[in-house]
Amino acid sequence: MSPTPRFRATALALGLVLAAGFSSGRALASDKKPTPEPFYRKYLVAGDPLDDRIIEQEKRVEASPDDASLRNDFGNLLAERKFPAQAAEQYEIALKLDKKDFISAYNLGLLRETEGKISEAISAYKRSIHRKPGFPQSRFRLGRLYEHTNQPQPAVHEYAEALWIDPAMRDPKRNPLIVDCQLIYLASMANYERDIAVASMTDSKQYFDTDRFRKLPTTRVISSKEAEPSSDETESVAPRDVGVPGAAGTAGASEPARRGGARAVPPGGVAPGAPPPASGSRPAPGMRRTPLPHPQAAPPQQATPPPPQAPETGEAPPEAPPQEPAPEQTPPPEVEPSRNL
Repeated sequence: MSPTPRFRATALALGLVLAAGFSSGRALASDKKPTPEPFYRKYLVAGDPLDDRIIEQEKRVEASPDDASLRNDFGNLLAERKFPAQAAEQYEIALKLDKKDFISAYNLGLLRETEGKISEAISAYKRSIHRKPGFPQSRFRLGRLYEHTNQPQPAVHEYAEALWIDPAMRDPKRNPLIVDCQLIYLASMANYERDIAVASMTDSKQYFDTDRFRKLPTTRVISSKEAEPSSDETESVAPRDVGVPGAAGTAGASEPARRGGARAVPPGGVAPGAPPPASGSRPAPGMRRTPLPHPQAAPPQQATPPPPQAPETGEAPPEAPPQEPAPEQTPPPEVEPSRNL
């Protein structure tokens, strides 16, 4: 049975449509432009150490485009090379790839702060704090921006949080930016009551990675490797067994002594710096009380009466008799030696 003319016309039209679409697709593919090279690449100098690191990091990012750590470190290199727009782009990509990444937000805040974009820097620091409330560097930088923009209350709040997490940030050697902060004393006063309340908590640092963040600076960007916890911090260390207080063979100080409490007292002795026991106190077991000699009081000294004075008669006192001169001593006569020997 031969196909009808209508069927033939439909098949011919369908073939023409497919052929047109195929030819147009090939034309679009041939007209597709290659991806333009990044803006910064034409300014890189071969042989420059920083530029060579940028090229190497770019290759790593192309090999693993979904690695947020590589993106963060790539942004740090571009920021150091003074390409802020490209560096900010890498930070934003890292933040989208890793929802827990707070280092890229902190680095983005530093970048915006150096550009003078204070509002964007504040937003970046808030973003970092939202993802990691216990990161003191972001809180300190945010408080500093609040202080410089005449917002004392939020500045004191952020300073107090940063110093409570890491008290070492008060040291100018550790944190040089503390020198030009005028509201630090208010932050210390705000933390006073809380410091007293947690003074006896030995496990308070488990809420914050104080040891992990203490080595991180506040004056430059932070790489992903620096923010990673070390192997020593990831291992849980069991508390040292000091034994029963007063038991034989117990090494080290007792628990209250290690935590700043009362110092241990040796058996039968007196704690260092403590006053000696009273004479009427009970001696330690196995020791005999020796009476201490009482010092004898010295007899009172009697006052010596003054010498009697002669009554005044109005007459001149008698003159002393003249003394006779001593007789002159004559030398002995010389004796001649005898000749009759």
